[in-house]
Amino acid sequence: MALPPVGAQLIVFGGKYDINTQTDVILDSIARAGYAAVEGGARDAALYKQKLDERGLVYGGSHTGLRALQDVTPLVEYLRGVGGSDLCNSGLLRWGDLTAEDYRQAIPLLNEAGRKLRDEGVRFHYHHHDFEFKKVDGGKSGMDLLMEGLDPEAVDFCIDVAWVQKGGEDPAQYLVRHKDRIGYLHFKDFNDAGWIELGQGKVDFAAIMQVLPDITGARWVMIEQDSTAIDPVDSVAISRRYLKDTFGY
Repeated sequence: MALPPVGAQLIVFGGKYDINTQTDVILDSIARAGYAAVEGGARDAALYKQKLDERGLVYGGSHTGLRALQDVTPLVEYLRGVGGSDLCNSGLLRWGDLTAEDYRQAIPLLNEAGRKLRDEGVRFHYHHHDFEFKKVDGGKSGMDLLMEGLDPEAVDFCIDVAWVQKGGEDPAQYLVRHKDRIGYLHFKDFNDAGWIELGQGKVDFAAIMQVLPDITGARWVMIEQDSTAIDPVDSVAISRRYLKDTFGY
């Protein structure tokens, strides 16, 4: 079974590089490190697609919030312009101390957006953080409510292995338990100080790599690091090299 291609989420470049004015530097570093794709892009879709093509890269997906999904047309048009067909959503209508009612209000909106996107040929993935693992309805967590309420034909999950662990679950076991609901993956690592390059933190990637062949619906593995203490160009290279050197992936 072929494993999903590996891409880079460009959030790691934020604050140090500008994707709109330093596109070439960013994409050169991604291509040089051996990635197949990117998640996130510059404003000019046509120019960005050209720059991706020149480097043999593809557009793996976009990332948005629930309020932006009230009108999916601009999101779909951008994806078509860059040659992508995946969209991740983070969060509900509000952030913070969520209640069961927050999830019940958001689930129909997510399903509606997912069906509209599906009709446009776009795969829609809910990207969680750690707060969804908090108990909000008796013994049920926010993730439990999302798993129960989201239409699998319209919305699947972008599982972020670091946020799973921060939420109190074992990432490898969680992947296996919900393998039929996963369409997208984020590989991320952390230590006590914060986010860190893959292989240098607490996440057990050896266990994750053992079960990855079972996650047959995953379209992408995106390496995501929200911030880094080093140059992002070096960061993306280190994380990609870790997967290659350690697992031949």
